[in-house]
Amino acid sequence: MATVRIDTNLPSRWRVRGHSDNGVQAVEPVTMAFWPEYPLREPYIVLREDFDRSHPHLQPRGPSFRPEPCLVFGSVRELLQSRGVIGLVDQLAEWVERAALVRLNDPAGGWEVTRRDGVHDVVVLGADWLRSLPNRDGGCDGYGIGYAAVREDGGPETYRALLSESRHGLSEDDCRWQVEVVSNEERYGFGLALVAWSGRTPSGEPFIAGRYLPETVVDIASLHARAEELGCGEHLRAKLGLLERRLRRRRLKHPQPCVVILLARRPYDLVGSNSPFEICPYLIELQGNDELGFGSAKPVRLAGPHEQVTPGLMRTASGGDATGLARWTLLGCGSVGSKIATHMMRCGRGPTRFVDVSPMRPHNFARHALFPASKWEQHQGGGKASLLAESLVGFSDGLSALTADVAIAANDPVMAAKAFGADADFIVNATGSLTVRESLSLPHVASWRPRCVETCLLGAGRVAYMAVEGPSANPSSADLAAEAYRLLGTDDAVAAAVFGPEAAAASIAIGQGCSSFTFPMTDAHLSAMTAPMAVALGKLHAGGLPEDRGEVLIGIGADDGLGQSWTRHEILPWHVVPAASEDGPRIRVSPRVDALIAREVASRPGSETGGIVVGRYSGVTDTFHVVDVLPAPPDSRFSAEEFVLGVEGLADLIDGLIGRNGGALYPLGTWHNHLVTSGPSPKDVATALKLATEQAFPLLMLIHTPGGYRSLTAEVIARPRTGDPLGEAA
Repeated sequence: MATVRIDTNLPSRWRVRGHSDNGVQAVEPVTMAFWPEYPLREPYIVLREDFDRSHPHLQPRGPSFRPEPCLVFGSVRELLQSRGVIGLVDQLAEWVERAALVRLNDPAGGWEVTRRDGVHDVVVLGADWLRSLPNRDGGCDGYGIGYAAVREDGGPETYRALLSESRHGLSEDDCRWQVEVVSNEERYGFGLALVAWSGRTPSGEPFIAGRYLPETVVDIASLHARAEELGCGEHLRAKLGLLERRLRRRRLKHPQPCVVILLARRPYDLVGSNSPFEICPYLIELQGNDELGFGSAKPVRLAGPHEQVTPGLMRTASGGDATGLARWTLLGCGSVGSKIATHMMRCGRGPTRFVDVSPMRPHNFARHALFPASKWEQHQGGGKASLLAESLVGFSDGLSALTADVAIAANDPVMAAKAFGADADFIVNATGSLTVRESLSLPHVASWRPRCVETCLLGAGRVAYMAVEGPSANPSSADLAAEAYRLLGTDDAVAAAVFGPEAAAASIAIGQGCSSFTFPMTDAHLSAMTAPMAVALGKLHAGGLPEDRGEVLIGIGADDGLGQSWTRHEILPWHVVPAASEDGPRIRVSPRVDALIAREVASRPGSETGGIVVGRYSGVTDTFHVVDVLPAPPDSRFSAEEFVLGVEGLADLIDGLIGRNGGALYPLGTWHNHLVTSGPSPKDVATALKLATEQAFPLLMLIHTPGGYRSLTAEVIARPRTGDPLGEAA
């Protein structure tokens, strides 16, 4: 044990008399007791017995212990290891000097909450909601509580109360509390909480409780006195008086807890908070016929405020703020969807609705965010949506789940509103299903559904894909997927992982994503790939989806699983080319392709030119998605009268395209330009019909003109010849 004498550097007028106005001496003795485990264990540091306990930043040890300074916002042991005992003494000296100058509380560090020695009970509450109650005039309102009273080892009951946001009017009926006695050790019931706050001073300014005081409440009289100091005495007195009248001449069968919460407005925000309101809870054990007036000696116990798990608390703990209160729906509650939902819930930005048609199977637990609560749960086969919603309900109120096939539900306005959520700001498609993507991209579906964000894993889980639709589904999820296939095909290694033989053998459709068995991977790997998508989604939730474009985010995992690289691509709205007829296929051209075509046209003034258009055709939406062009072969002919597409090297060019992306992108047809604004010529029609016989889906002929794009589509339908079951092209 050692005693350190610290010179507090008092100003000269205080040094003459030997102490500051608040009793800090010119030289303060501080005792440091060293444990046998030192230096692995920090010394026990205490001040002199009569040191003024009204200072902030004193440990809540109680009057039977000597005052103990709270030196750091963290671990004293870690301070000792990082700066040594000299650094520890320096920190102690700074604490004592600041105490002498009444600067332990300061705006930069935040207001220190009231030190409360001997906390007995607990109140679980929503701090953000409580701090939103104070108004200009001050007041005191009643709210309900649910409580559990537990008695251990024959001692007094300890209450754990949960504060409700439902108002309690203190009427005769409201005060007829129901109690269920469970055993001699526990009982549960419902009771009352009074929340009081200050209003304005006579000059019209908000009442500020700017004097730091230790907790002194021990009975009703001192509770009233404390409320007066905090500026809410009149409001609390009125409500306690009403409660006293309600309980007059009544004897309660069991004691009932009444929680009183005083909201103290401090001069600046509390330590670790973005609010100046300090929450000070107390508990009165009502027996009936209780004296609750200003001079009552009825005991009052100190209660510790424990924050309820709320989205606001999760945002604060995650380093976020209150911005971004959008509501969103998760489509697909499998491995990827459950991980994203869990990450988002833990940062206070989770979904409010869960949709999935599939049941939970035992093998799903290998990579799912859920764990089976028992062996029975492994085999009961509950729906993924409902099980995920139930597991996350503790993070947010009002969660709902729906077991539905998204692809089917999306096509019915009534079912779609139920599936997506009428109040949803956006949806996240984590199904990994090409069918769902196409269904969501149907024009009539896109017109009534919320904006979509798509997430999935590709290439045996090595590639993470996230796409953010543009406003009014332009670019749409299907547009962005086609653009992503082009981007993936530009890197040979990535293209091999996504479109190579291994990926092709494991999935039945390019870009479908990961199902339970096709792409075996560890939970750790899946979590590592989905976490960045949750980070990006959290930023979108906070700041809003892009207002003028879409986005594609692609993450590539390292071969050894110990790293990732991500790229973000901004995708501007696509050009929607008018169809040749009302029931004709829709044609959507990426802005990149439009720029390439315009550049080629400009390079040959006074002449027609052209090439091959590349992309995808969707039979579900009857839409061409054009994402690239192939140049005209060298034997092509260019003139002012016509453009004739050559064939030299064309087969190799197309084979190279197909080989790079495994057939995810392919030639859709041709493009050429007209020197004047005009539609397809008779020769264009003849050429289109001839080319259409070479492919199994409609052929697109895109025509660039000074007045905008024109188009021609042609499809050859196989008609069976009499007596020939195979039929012939006609």
